[in-house]
Amino acid sequence: MNIQVRLDKIIYGGRVLGRYNGKVVFVDADGLEGELVDIQIVEEKKDYIVGKILNIQESSPQRVSSKCKYEQLCGGCQWQHIDYSAQLRFKEQILREQLIRIGGFKQPHIMPIIGMENPWGYRSRSRFILKTVPKGFSLGFYQAGTRAVIDIDYCHLLSQEMNEGYAAVRTVIAAKFDKFHAYCAVEIKSFGDGVLVFFVTSPKFQLSLSEAAQELQGIPVIKGVHQLVVDENQASILKTYFGPAISTYSLEGLSFQVQPTSFFQINLNQAQRLFSNALQLLLPQKNQRILDGHCGVGVLSLLAAREARNVVGVDVVISSISDAEKNSRNNGIKNVRFLCHDLKQAVSRITTPQFDSVILNPPRDGVEKYTLHWLLETKPARIVYISCNPTTLSRDMKILHQGGYSLTVVQPVDMFPQTYHVESIALLELE
Repeated sequence: MNIQVRLDKIIYGGRVLGRYNGKVVFVDADGLEGELVDIQIVEEKKDYIVGKILNIQESSPQRVSSKCKYEQLCGGCQWQHIDYSAQLRFKEQILREQLIRIGGFKQPHIMPIIGMENPWGYRSRSRFILKTVPKGFSLGFYQAGTRAVIDIDYCHLLSQEMNEGYAAVRTVIAAKFDKFHAYCAVEIKSFGDGVLVFFVTSPKFQLSLSEAAQELQGIPVIKGVHQLVVDENQASILKTYFGPAISTYSLEGLSFQVQPTSFFQINLNQAQRLFSNALQLLLPQKNQRILDGHCGVGVLSLLAAREARNVVGVDVVISSISDAEKNSRNNGIKNVRFLCHDLKQAVSRITTPQFDSVILNPPRDGVEKYTLHWLLETKPARIVYISCNPTTLSRDMKILHQGGYSLTVVQPVDMFPQTYHVESIALLELE
């Protein structure tokens, strides 16, 4: 059955919402609020309908032509059809709605989102999935909502050097596909004026990649080729064919080395702004003790330690803590120590006197309740919470607000243009 619906608004997760005969209608991200669309009903329940857009009868003035020929299939981008200024407005709108609806804040103070001058070519790292298909192979990204791999030859979110490196890898795989019949993914990372290539395989992958690496060594943009063998427990072994495996980045006057298995922001330009704004909200002082939860390779820990009395950084990833310790030594910063635990374990063991300020930078699931309750018991004066998920941010803000904290300000940062994702920095102060 087909129906006609006027779309009302974009919601978090990329879907667009409308109404029909008293029911909420959800369609995928290819719609825009204000548009009149013909919809095929895919699923209908008592109080909602899930539909697929068949035709746009009246289009939004914010709609633009997508650069990407894979936009309708690839799950990497949801918003290439939306003018960038409108993307920024929608992200602010979604963040505000989540804080009001889930967090219970009537008028959250949200600063204007920090966007990009050029919202293309910003990714410094990307992983491509290799899959055998009847006519050979597909190398690219997952199709939205499926495990099917969309074969792509170019991505507009990657830098020019990343695309050059990817094209070379595709050529080698096509010529030597018999060497890649077992599970394999390809991760490409920016490295100075070139890229590093990592073939990510399972332990079942027994074939040598030396021939492929030798061919790639002749490509000027490729500075290193490695194999990363990852088992079912996510333990990894690195095999180097040539070149460095460690990436080095500069932020706020400090140098950071990052191993292949350590996390680092993929948008380096916006990372500068993210960390700078987080530090401004933290306001570290010479007499303060600071806890950096989910510290990664120690970026905010080391930046804060330049101003604070001492800093404790915590992360569950062994390679990240190893990198953080090396980065502290390389930058000559001694008033910081790092613990390899999940944050819940760490706060239950820490015997340091009360922290004056706490940095939280959790994964998408947000902060565990145990840690939130520990914060309410120990009462640091200031909490800076960096979030990539407005839903869990709002949930955690509500708990902390009910426990005696004021949500002073939220600063959104657009780390992922052309997608619905939005990063936010929230400042909470003890009332």
